[in-house]
Amino acid sequence: MVRLKELVQSFFDQLYVMTLYGLSKLDQGLVSVLSIAQRVSEKSHYLHLMVHEKEPFSKEMMMDSFVKNGDNPTNENLDVRINRFKSKGIIVSVGRGWYRFNDKKIFEPEITPSLKKLSTKLKKGFPFLNYILWSSNWLNELTTLQLFRNVYVIEVEAGSEEAVFRTIKEDFPFRTFLNPKENEWEYYKADSEDNIIVKTMISESPNVMNHTIKTAKLEKILVDLYCDKFWKPIFSSELSNIYMEACSDYTINFSTLLSYAGRRGKRKEIWEYIKALGTLDVSTIEMMEK
Repeated sequence: MVRLKELVQSFFDQLYVMTLYGLSKLDQGLVSVLSIAQRVSEKSHYLHLMVHEKEPFSKEMMMDSFVKNGDNPTNENLDVRINRFKSKGIIVSVGRGWYRFNDKKIFEPEITPSLKKLSTKLKKGFPFLNYILWSSNWLNELTTLQLFRNVYVIEVEAGSEEAVFRTIKEDFPFRTFLNPKENEWEYYKADSEDNIIVKTMISESPNVMNHTIKTAKLEKILVDLYCDKFWKPIFSSELSNIYMEACSDYTINFSTLLSYAGRRGKRKEIWEYIKALGTLDVSTIEMMEK
């Protein structure tokens, strides 16, 4: 709600300045956006009245809240409203068809120059390649101890790993590994040199476009840290801290996380691990176990 109020106030400020300078014809686009913002504010106010701010709610519960306030949107109109609430940062998805008011941070990692260079190299050398990038430095906010070195992860579709590995190894000064085993990392765990991992992508890996670069979602990173044994020498003592901080401070779509965990054969194991950490509220657990 705070973000929305600031947005609406900025529109009013712009309208006021235009009036001061005697502009007789207001920009229709501005007025249109202001009208939408006002309507979104009114609709989200209905939700705050009918739904507890800390608890997840379903699409059906959202419909009920509007109907009880004298509004009768169609399913299509409700979908539009949900998309607007999400785009304004008022609500976030926490499960398939489940939402909650946004009281946590959105995972928006930094795209460093090295990541940009890696992405550019992949796009030029392999224009039709399906890939995902991420960096272990993104986890520093979630760990107790800061990492001595950074690990860049390049995930590519099966069959292209060798070609990508050779290209990256030739053009980048970092030590590069192809689908590394746990014992390979054991030797380098105290090394301060940055590394690159080229690994086979799991199908339907959660990803998002970040400044034209396809990057891993937090849900995917959490599952991979748990499943990939080569991370053990680096993160074994920090894994519980990473999960606890992520679940406490960041917006996580648990349907996405568990669906991907299922593709890795660890759905039940990871869900039990998360519950045992004690960071989830009862309503979230009940929602996921319905």
